[in-house]
Amino acid sequence: MLDFFLNEKFIIPLLATLGASSTIILMQFYARRVKETKQKIYAVNYICDVAHRVLFSEFILLRHTIKPHIELMERITEGDQELLTKTFLSDEFDILKAHSQSFSHLPNEFSLQLGYDDINLVQIFETLLYLNGLEINRKNLNEFVKNNLKSMDNFVAKTEKEQQSILYTYYDYLTSLEHESNRIVTFILRALSPAMKKYIGSYSFWLYSTKNAKDIINKTLLLAKDNKDLIPDKDYMEKVKNGGIQGEL
Repeated sequence: MLDFFLNEKFIIPLLATLGASSTIILMQFYARRVKETKQKIYAVNYICDVAHRVLFSEFILLRHTIKPHIELMERITEGDQELLTKTFLSDEFDILKAHSQSFSHLPNEFSLQLGYDDINLVQIFETLLYLNGLEINRKNLNEFVKNNLKSMDNFVAKTEKEQQSILYTYYDYLTSLEHESNRIVTFILRALSPAMKKYIGSYSFWLYSTKNAKDIINKTLLLAKDNKDLIPDKDYMEKVKNGGIQGEL
């Protein structure tokens, strides 16, 4: 029996079969590895691109809409009646009627591959989508304007106390929207971008090109540099966390 197994007519075909099988298994493993890595790279590219677009949008919103209207309301509540009249005539109270951008082009399979390496990366992205999709304050603002600041005749017919209440409520909505934008800006620059930069620098991608993701992150950092006056201080979220009733507790 032993002679049969040692017979070259048996050994050579066996070794050839084992070699071929091993080669096929290795090729399949390599092909799967390449596929999974490319999926991870796509996921990182997509997340970095979304972050850049959202950051760009928030900077525009802050610079050209929210902050100017906050300044507007500060002047009006200080007694600038001429500016109040101009704001009514130009319908400047009615802002932010467009919906937030929607991002839904990251396949679940790609997200899973990313999560296998670091589930925190997936959670960071989902948090960004959640923050970007919040529209409660926008809707409340638009409804409030519709009911209180669309007609100057109706506004001036109210008592001075009622007028002041309306103007201060509108101001409160604006500062809430400013806080939401600041939170998104802070999250992208302090959490998402550093996490993605660290991830693509890991050994897993040494044999693959991550240039696109790196270029997007660099564009994001350059965008931040160009709008540094709109970026909250590093301790912004800590101050918010400890502000108000939380600070008292």
